[in-house]
Amino acid sequence: MPLFRIDVYEDFPSKNIKKILDIIHYNAVECFKVPSRDRYQIITRHKSDEIIFEDTGLGFERTKNIISIQIFSRKRKKEMKLDFYKKVVEDLNKELNINRTDIMFSFFENGNEDWSFANGEAQFITGELK
Repeated sequence: MPLFRIDVYEDFPSKNIKKILDIIHYNAVECFKVPSRDRYQIITRHKSDEIIFEDTGLGFERTKNIISIQIFSRKRKKEMKLDFYKKVVEDLNKELNINRTDIMFSFFENGNEDWSFANGEAQFITGELK
């Protein structure tokens, strides 16, 4: 945990998908201090008429390489989140030449009782996970 939901256009290059997931995971481990096998990622491709991504009035244009990253997680410190956003954007730009303005994050916080990893049990509540 956290769980990452990533959305891209359907024609996003397949060769880059695994790299995107790896970059997100690497930075989650580094910034959120999660175990390396704590990897939950779902990527969804969309037709061009299924995504509208404007600039919220910030004055920039987006390309067809937009990446929406939704993060579902227990509470994280503000500094961790800001560091994660910055490092993922830097790495995606450096490794895949993704424009910094094409990457958007949304962070959704929840509690220990909101996670069940198996067996219908809440492992953060039972103490199996901390």
